Amino acid sequence: MNENLKDLYDNEVIDLFRGNYSIMLGSLIRRGVPKPIAEEIVNDTFAAVRRRWPKIRGGRPLNYAYVIAQNESKKWWHQKQKEDNHLYHGECDAQYERDEINEIINRLTLKQAIADLSPREQEVIQLRFFERLTVKESAEKLGLSEGSIKSYTHTAINRLRKQVDLDCKGNGEEEK
Repeated sequence: MNENLKDLYDNEVIDLFRGNYSIMLGSLIRRGVPKPIAEEIVNDTFAAVRRRWPKIRGGRPLNYAYVIAQNESKKWWHQKQKEDNHLYHGECDAQYERDEINEIINRLTLKQAIADLSPREQEVIQLRFFERLTVKESAEKLGLSEGSIKSYTHTAINRLRKQVDLDCKGNGEEEK
């Protein structure tokens, strides 16, 4: 390409750029693209227009420019969405890990609290809550009355609550 034609093309693209830069920039910003990113997209768009100028100058180069800008903004939004999803999932993963750790701590605290119960209370808790037997089934299995099973259950649960509450308060949790 000769130098005069190159200068002519450069000047035509510069004129198109100057006449439409702020309009295109405003369009991208209204679509939610941050200004620095929008400015970069507009500049890249007109650089692409310049590269294709000999082929598009007789047609609708501004339409071509807007298509490029729109595609670039879609790429940006897609990338941002991927990054946001990654951050969101990272937060979910961290929350899941915290929940899992809390669950382990709760189990250990409960296990320790159960170990502090009397052997009979431990048996009743085992049957009622871990083996999920009814009061009647637990009474038959241990050879006790249903009233005794209810009493042991009530006493054991109260002792567990107190023990777990004391452990929680001792671990820096606030009282309610």
